[in-house]
Amino acid sequence: MAESIDDLYARIVRISSDLHSLPDDHPNRLKLENERDTLRIQAADIAAAGRHPVSVEREIESIKQRLEEIERLQITEGYSERRGGKNLQDPGAYSANINSLLSEQHATEVAQLTERLTQLDGSQRAERSGDSG
Repeated sequence: MAESIDDLYARIVRISSDLHSLPDDHPNRLKLENERDTLRIQAADIAAAGRHPVSVEREIESIKQRLEEIERLQITEGYSERRGGKNLQDPGAYSANINSLLSEQHATEVAQLTERLTQLDGSQRAERSGDSG
């Protein structure tokens, strides 16, 4: 029998509390972290199953828009970079450095959004295949 969302939540809270009291090098720490992550995934799956498809579509669209906003922060090549030809200096160094810093600054957010988008796409596909059966 599948656990209820309340049971999963209680277990996640209990494990998180246990982890908080354990030192970083405790031998059970990794096992507890993995168990907590597994429970979080199960809870997210239960929560996603009860969502209206339009709600999921709106969240997907919102994530895509945010990823596009982050992408638009990147600097494109300027005139001197496109037309500079063979110079002793690297004409793309300026934009490359800034773009690298922007990528580093947003790396965690992009990874989280991409992971969430993958989860939502998967749940949406599962919903569609369940409807067609």
